[in-house]
Amino acid sequence: MNAQPFLHRLREDFLHLIAPALCPGCDEPLGPEEREYCRTCRTSLEPAPYPREILAEIATHFPPEELAIEAIGALYNYAPESGARNLVHALKYQGCYGLGVAMGGELGRALRMFTAFDDVEIVAPVPLHRAKMRERGYNQAQAIAEGVVKAMHGTRLAHLLERTRHTTSQTLLDAAGRRRNVREAFRRTAFSLEGACVLLCDDVCTTGATLNACAERLLVSGARRVVAATLAKDPLNATRPDVRVVLGG
Repeated sequence: MNAQPFLHRLREDFLHLIAPALCPGCDEPLGPEEREYCRTCRTSLEPAPYPREILAEIATHFPPEELAIEAIGALYNYAPESGARNLVHALKYQGCYGLGVAMGGELGRALRMFTAFDDVEIVAPVPLHRAKMRERGYNQAQAIAEGVVKAMHGTRLAHLLERTRHTTSQTLLDAAGRRRNVREAFRRTAFSLEGACVLLCDDVCTTGATLNACAERLLVSGARRVVAATLAKDPLNATRPDVRVVLGG
């Protein structure tokens, strides 16, 4: 059993008791009934597009025969200086593991609105390389996946992949560079897929290169189909859509 998530949750609960907790999205104090992030952020963040719109954008970054993902859902747009960006940074760099679980729950409940995710059986986090895992102490994608599993009844959490290369950051790369950067960067664990539909979870999707590289490996290893979900969608060199409904559209 991995003790790191438990220790991070224990630390967060302790800090919540001894000091006023601030919402990592807006830095305002959390109310007595609020945990992880505030109601204002939950309702004011700009929603991401519908899954079909996200997939259509992702498809522009791949040759048609290389797109392995069948659907992608996201909660929020990852705009510069946005609350969504603040929340993701808090999850990744400030030890806010419980925030990832809470937002993962919101994500899972939103995914249940769309038939593309109806047959999900296994929820799998995109893995971190062991060097990054030592540095950070936990995998933020695992926190998200835990929340999704709690919200999507009938699914189970499994660690299906290992990251075999410590890749450079995708941030400054174009779409083609991102695909090259993560090519052959993952391998499957011994977990049996048994022709299942797998949902991959991560924090942010930009071009979908990392998610697609994972999906390719899972399909080769026996998955029937692979879908994906992230907390936020960050367009790459694209105008952000004017969308105003939950999970977009």
